[in-house]
Amino acid sequence: MHYRYFTLEQRSELERAMRARLTEDGMAAALERLHSPQFGVCERCGGDIPFARLAAAPTLMRCGKCAD
Repeated sequence: MHYRYFTLEQRSELERAMRARLTEDGMAAALERLHSPQFGVCERCGGDIPFARLAAAPTLMRCGKCAD
């Protein structure tokens, strides 16, 4: 699901999780992408990256199918 379709609660949850892990590699860049149209969209196929996947690993830039 593209970020723009997440509920405000989901958006806040993602942002809190990301800020708590800011020291991890790529987290600052992911936090910047959070409010851009590219966040939650697979860089390879252009498909949606599911919320649960992003909540677990906000730095992901590929969907499960393309990550394999």
